[in-house]
Amino acid sequence: MALAFATPLNAQAVRGQLVDRGNGFPIGGAFVVLLDQAGGEAARVLTGPDGRFFLRAPAPGTYRLQSKRIGFRVSDSPPLTLAEGQTIGFRLVVEAVPARLPPVVVEGRPQCGTRGEEGTAVARLWEEAREALAAVHWTAGQRAFRYTVERFERDYAAAGGRVLEERRSARSGYGETPFKSVPGEELVSRGYVVIGPRDTVDYYAPDAEVLLGDDFVNTHCFNARDGGTEHPGLVGLAFEPVPHRTLPDVAGVLWIHRASLELRFLDYQYARLPGQLPEGPLGGHVEFMRMPSGAWIVKHWWIRMAQMGRVVYRDTGRPADPKIMGFREVGGEVVSISAASGAVVFSAVDAILEGTVVDSSHGGLPLPEATVFLEGVQREFMADQRGQFQIAARLDGEYAVSFRHPRLDSLGFTPDAAPVRLTRGERATVTLAVPPEPTVTARLCPAGLEGGARVIVGKVHRPGAPASVPGVEVRAEWRSVRGEAGRLAASAFQATATTDSSGAYVLCGIPRDERITVRAVGGAGPGPVVILDFSEAGLWINEKQYRSLPGRIWKQDLEVPG
Repeated sequence: MALAFATPLNAQAVRGQLVDRGNGFPIGGAFVVLLDQAGGEAARVLTGPDGRFFLRAPAPGTYRLQSKRIGFRVSDSPPLTLAEGQTIGFRLVVEAVPARLPPVVVEGRPQCGTRGEEGTAVARLWEEAREALAAVHWTAGQRAFRYTVERFERDYAAAGGRVLEERRSARSGYGETPFKSVPGEELVSRGYVVIGPRDTVDYYAPDAEVLLGDDFVNTHCFNARDGGTEHPGLVGLAFEPVPHRTLPDVAGVLWIHRASLELRFLDYQYARLPGQLPEGPLGGHVEFMRMPSGAWIVKHWWIRMAQMGRVVYRDTGRPADPKIMGFREVGGEVVSISAASGAVVFSAVDAILEGTVVDSSHGGLPLPEATVFLEGVQREFMADQRGQFQIAARLDGEYAVSFRHPRLDSLGFTPDAAPVRLTRGERATVTLAVPPEPTVTARLCPAGLEGGARVIVGKVHRPGAPASVPGVEVRAEWRSVRGEAGRLAASAFQATATTDSSGAYVLCGIPRDERITVRAVGGAGPGPVVILDFSEAGLWINEKQYRSLPGRIWKQDLEVPG
């Protein structure tokens, strides 16, 4: 479905929504890419929770939309033609079919200068790795999140690996990136390790942009590798320099989760180094993470380098020999990520609890401004107008989370707390709910309710005093006329309850079509009578005021003389 309409900006764009063909539900947290006629990526955007997206084209022309979700099959739209200054509306319907990884067979000869033949494990792994790397590159360019990053430098002894000194610093800001490599063409021409004057050595690590580039592909060979016992559940896309390359380079493995096809981390070593530098210990590690929104970041990284010195032989005429004095590791870790709204997206030191409060007795609608709390912890937080809440705290263990809301008071109901496991550095999600009305009435009236019988709940207080009064009897009385024509008889009925320690009461079995008188009786005598006249249409109170009655539970507070 396509619709063209004017846009106030002199630019071309596609505005639309990504939905699942099977159920019609919107797909949030997925990337939609605008491809030009040559298949190149012209623009990319992450869909919102409602599946909506907006892509601006660099020039008029014919484009296609492509849905890219890691672990799912790629879906393309038909060609879309954009005139100058035109915005096209498009509903991109895709099949939510998980992608399958072909059997991983380690081939005798790696595939060099190519991303693999179609249908092979190498090609499939490259497709998923490239998508994650492109997402990392896109996320870094958005500057939509505020990062707190802790950087470190560690100096190791030359033998034994003992840490001699460690320095740490923290910084915060938008668009914080772990490292920015030099352009790929420069790495091809100079190499990944460059020896400078005075025994200085510069080490370069491939960032997401370098790994995505054709220069990296053209200078490396690729193969698939099973994680085995070292990395169970993972499969690797291994790479090494092409045979004819002599400059210092990198060899490593992009490790991907076999089931979800998510990129987890990159391990690499420096290869073909000058003779004085040891191959093996020198390299790095880059750990990737998918955020709940669908965006990707580099979470943790480090580079290990050699610290060089020279052995000088005095008065011998012998030239100084280079010597490895130790190793230095430089890296960092993302400690926390916050959105512009202030919501914590990720925390390495806090446990994050988030969720939604809904009212199942009203069709599962969000319950705004509920007070959510952890039992036994002096910590409360308020759900927003959409019923959503979040807390980030240094908690670790099994907890119980519950909530308060006037809606619960109106039902005379106390919900069961929901168990939740909180772990620092991890996210837990929970849904808190006012149960459906049958569940509430079953809790309030364990003996059950006959037919259309109702429940009256409430609290008893003294005139002018907000505090509720415990131990007060509440009486509900009514008369029922029954029998046949000419032989009718009226019978009196009564239901009683006593307020509990909080001053609350529950009256069960209240008939649907009778006039009910309700009063509280205390030590100083009975309180004012309230007359309730129930009907299917609603409720009259004291023959004066009409109110709607959406369910079988009615809240009625009463007074008792002081």
